[in-house]
Amino acid sequence: MKSLREVRAEKLLTARQLAERSGLSHATIYMVENGRTVPRLAAVQKIAEALGVDPRDVAELRHAIEVAAQGKAAA
Repeated sequence: MKSLREVRAEKLLTARQLAERSGLSHATIYMVENGRTVPRLAAVQKIAEALGVDPRDVAELRHAIEVAAQGKAAA
């Protein structure tokens, strides 16, 4: 499974360009790519749409989905 940075690079986008396309801040993209934060599901969707990928095919996005699912199961 590819990382967000790998997918972004394959699409020939900088982190700033991905931020602009997704409507998220450059800091958010940086923190997700560097494992400093787990994005919320809304951010996962925005990033996946901006890249034109299934979020389950990107390691950090899949992880965020799994974390969210665990949180719902505990509630």
